[in-house]
Amino acid sequence: MKPAGNGVSNFWLAALLATFSMGVRSPGVRAAEPAAIDWPELTQSAKPWTRWWWPASAVDRQQLTLQLETLAAAGIGGVEITPIYGARGYENRYVEFLSPQWVAMLEHATREGARLGVGIDMATGTGWPFGGPEVTAAQGSSSIALIDGKLAGKPTQMKVKRPAPGGEGLVLDPYSSGRITGYLQRFTKALGGLPRGAVHAQFHDSFEYYDASWSPRLPAKFLELNGYDIQAYAGEINGEKPLDADTLGRIKGDYRRTLAALHLDYVNTWVTWSHAQGSRARNQAHGAPGNLLDLYAAADIPETESFGMTPLPIAGMRTDAAGASVDPDPPLNLIGRFASSAAHVAGRPLASSETLTWLRENFRETPAAAKPQIDRLFVAGINHIFYHGLSYSPDDAPWPGWFFYAATQLNPRNPLWDSYGDLNRYVGRVQTILQAGAPDNDVLLYWPFDDLSDNPAGLMRQYGMHDNAWLTESSTGKRALKLLAAGVSFDLVSDAQLARLTVERGALIAPGGRYAALLVPAARRISKTTLARLIELKHAGAPVVFEALPEDVPGFAQLAQRRAQFRTMLANPALRGAVTDVDTQLAQLRIPHEPAAAAGLGVVRRARPDGHDYFFVNLGATAFDGWLALGKPAAAALLLDPLTGKTGMAATQHGRGRSRAYLQLASGESVILRTFTARPKAPAPAWVYVTAAAQGVALEGPWQLTFVKGGPVLPAATHLPRLASWTEIEDVEGQRFAGTARYRIDFDAPAGHTGEWLLDLGDVREAARVTLNGVPVGAAWSLPFKIRLGRLSARNSLEIEVSNLPANRVRDLDVRKVDWKVMRDINLASLKYGKFDASGWAVAPSGLLGPVTLVPLDIVRPR
Repeated sequence: MKPAGNGVSNFWLAALLATFSMGVRSPGVRAAEPAAIDWPELTQSAKPWTRWWWPASAVDRQQLTLQLETLAAAGIGGVEITPIYGARGYENRYVEFLSPQWVAMLEHATREGARLGVGIDMATGTGWPFGGPEVTAAQGSSSIALIDGKLAGKPTQMKVKRPAPGGEGLVLDPYSSGRITGYLQRFTKALGGLPRGAVHAQFHDSFEYYDASWSPRLPAKFLELNGYDIQAYAGEINGEKPLDADTLGRIKGDYRRTLAALHLDYVNTWVTWSHAQGSRARNQAHGAPGNLLDLYAAADIPETESFGMTPLPIAGMRTDAAGASVDPDPPLNLIGRFASSAAHVAGRPLASSETLTWLRENFRETPAAAKPQIDRLFVAGINHIFYHGLSYSPDDAPWPGWFFYAATQLNPRNPLWDSYGDLNRYVGRVQTILQAGAPDNDVLLYWPFDDLSDNPAGLMRQYGMHDNAWLTESSTGKRALKLLAAGVSFDLVSDAQLARLTVERGALIAPGGRYAALLVPAARRISKTTLARLIELKHAGAPVVFEALPEDVPGFAQLAQRRAQFRTMLANPALRGAVTDVDTQLAQLRIPHEPAAAAGLGVVRRARPDGHDYFFVNLGATAFDGWLALGKPAAAALLLDPLTGKTGMAATQHGRGRSRAYLQLASGESVILRTFTARPKAPAPAWVYVTAAAQGVALEGPWQLTFVKGGPVLPAATHLPRLASWTEIEDVEGQRFAGTARYRIDFDAPAGHTGEWLLDLGDVREAARVTLNGVPVGAAWSLPFKIRLGRLSARNSLEIEVSNLPANRVRDLDVRKVDWKVMRDINLASLKYGKFDASGWAVAPSGLLGPVTLVPLDIVRPR
């Protein structure tokens, strides 16, 4: 099929224009309309998006339509198409990447996406990183080597990881704007027939150009930036000639800054090309040997990622060390703040995150484990969740279908699919708030990249997610944690971003927002240009707070001259008395702080013309129940529960220079507080606060258990004298069943209480839906597994549908030695990159383990 040209329907063009309005570069803070007393409109960008792998691009129009319709119905706002290796036995369906047939499939996906309101992104390549069949050895990545006494490049011979047919080949040199220009010509030609903007965004994955430490352009660029020839120190850099540590660190710092500049040129070239196609650019900067803030800010949508699980003390959370990979980022999520900071400072509306990458061992991921990881990202300023993810899989592929080895399997064959739909609705509600208004962080925290670069150890330095001592052990990282503990909100800022700041009535103005102070952490070395800029900002009346004055300039060229000038600058009157206790200075500047931090709550705040929006989450072990002071004044406040969609006016207090709102957050719970500078003319009904009136009453049984959907075989219905895992029933099919079962019990309302009741489900494996007297009352897929029932009838019928993990069915396949792992390349690896074999797994408890308890509730009237 020939790609569509001018014959595009007006409807599709309108849909594409609507899609194109999302995520564009913003010249400043977006204006926000006065807030309503209900949820904002759920937009396409507010819904969660997902990576959508195309194994061998073996797709067809009918299946593309069906799968996009399924995703749209589940609340997915968009997909990113990334072709990867294919499945054995389906070779006759493989489609070569960027062939006319492949482009026709992409065009069909964009048409159907426009019809369904699902945005379509694509990776600018297959697998990762950029590369392919057109990349020659001379154009590929290379590592630094000493050859005949000179520094030169030695080809890494690295090939594209996990490529799809037509995408195989060498990895591109990530430091050459000329070579990526040539690489992109293939895409320009192939995609030229698509309507402009049909692809919402192009995507560049995290920096995994392994051992790429050289480019032929490096010597010339080094000379241009530093004023001396790197070849004069070839032996020293390569460790074959001695040199004192300080000088060696400076020369290596100049080398690292040169690599950083070259890679930024590379990324900017790709961004410019993306814009020429009518698409945005979504970039993961982490892992790069460059200034992450500048790399993130170069894109329209900066994107971080989360990997594995963060150990959190949430009551009832199962960590299962053997089945979980620990996310190396601190619980308060420092590294994720690089992407959100770049978005905030540069004025990008969206800050994205690849999310749920290998959350747990394959087929053992749960929505309850996903929510805290997503909440951590929200409080770090992320407002555009991108799941990782799901694979295209045809209907005729046997269960579990086609899959990707490092993903949370977010597909309809997962028995938890309906509960992931509940998660989608939760994420969408939160993101309607976090994409509204404007960022409202108070402090800019300078990241001294030059200081980090000057180091005699090693050579190329990457700033990644996993080996993150570059941040956590630095003065910046330590100061960031102190700010978070004190409830002071901040964005990180780079040297280049400092140059674009202006000062207005004592505040620092960035393209994306307004800040009350600039904090410079202790740094050994800062460039003359940056120090001059800091002095200039102080002269202009900006509050610039120094943890310590820098000691020296970075780099090697003209060192004596630059040092002398630097010392003169340090004597500038603007810096006299500049160094005092940071906390004291921030207090004197009356920098707002959010008492939520001291209360053990995670918090992020955004500003509107008529108030502020707060997202609070309790990631601690104990419940919060009481008055919480707010960092910004408020005349009234609205509570919005993103789990249920319910809203109500919060109880508030005012006095002693503080506004307070009453919150009730159990361990693991989250809530949104929307404050107003003036009381709404038509406020919502009051939020109903409750507390347990007495001890709960257990529903002992017997229970009727009926298996309603799943496989491989539905176990027979049975009666349970007490609640237990359905793997313990007499029917052995229960041990390998993955799906949903219905628990039913009839009971009389307990005597002595006529008010509302709470249903505590106890231990749920893994998600539940509750119906009382034929009326659905809620879904319980996250901790704590509790649902407010309202009032009971004299006689009641309770039905609880519970879905389990796919783990037991996968285990059964391996026990029976079924050849189900049909994917090529890595096929299916274990969490630790070993051979995946579920035959040794213990049978996972499944269903409603309880105890199920009815808890009487009394209404609380906060005073």
